[in-house]
Amino acid sequence: MSGKTTVFSPPVGDVVLPIDAQGNVSGNINVAGASVLNGAVSGAGFTAAVKAIAGPGQVISRKTVFLAPLPADLTTVVNAVTPSNVALTIAAQPPQARKLQIRIVIGTTTTTAITAGNLALVGVDQDGNAVTENISLIQNASATLKSANAYATLTSATVSGYAASGSGTGNTVGLGPSNDFGIPCGQGPVGSFALVKATKNTRNVVGSGTAVTTWTNIVADDVASTATIDTAARTVAPTTAPAANGLVDYEFTCSYTLAA
Repeated sequence: MSGKTTVFSPPVGDVVLPIDAQGNVSGNINVAGASVLNGAVSGAGFTAAVKAIAGPGQVISRKTVFLAPLPADLTTVVNAVTPSNVALTIAAQPPQARKLQIRIVIGTTTTTAITAGNLALVGVDQDGNAVTENISLIQNASATLKSANAYATLTSATVSGYAASGSGTGNTVGLGPSNDFGIPCGQGPVGSFALVKATKNTRNVVGSGTAVTTWTNIVADDVASTATIDTAARTVAPTTAPAANGLVDYEFTCSYTLAA
């Protein structure tokens, strides 16, 4: 993932902040002949760097690229396991900062319904903010839920207060990434988050292995108006879902403001 942020701050004009794949700002930036950034700052210092240039409350425009993301799944972060009041084993971290899908399987509808239970998620979002949430596991039939936050890192997923009807046989809980990508905006409060433009780059490959004969890129608009946006979580689920073979890249141009 990579990004480029432009600060729109009349009468200063456009000031480009060079940002690497980890969200760090680096280099020497001068505004009106004065140096406002010299050297490098971490992702945690991004907000301060922007405010030093434009002041709080300015509109920020940022392009974020996701290269070859795989589609959503239900079990690669936490394998499907029989629920019990323990911390679940995290099998792998999300490949990008994404919301998580929680797959609850009820072995026999109603007969083994989950009558009580909570799943507590703790982690870090796309901007390095600590996030936590509680998700009810109560279900009469199998269901797929989605987390409120995007997780770059999932620190823990803990079940508590679990109870089920009958024996609970066949009930499982698993976690995997959704198709909702977390867009980095800088640590701290963010407002007026919006998707301005979405572009997809589909690689068309003819042949396989050592017998690939043609490799072309097809760049097209991905219709920002029909993407799913969560302004609170700062996430985008593109109109075109990621391909099973990872042959679709995305570029999202988003705008937002930083609080004072």
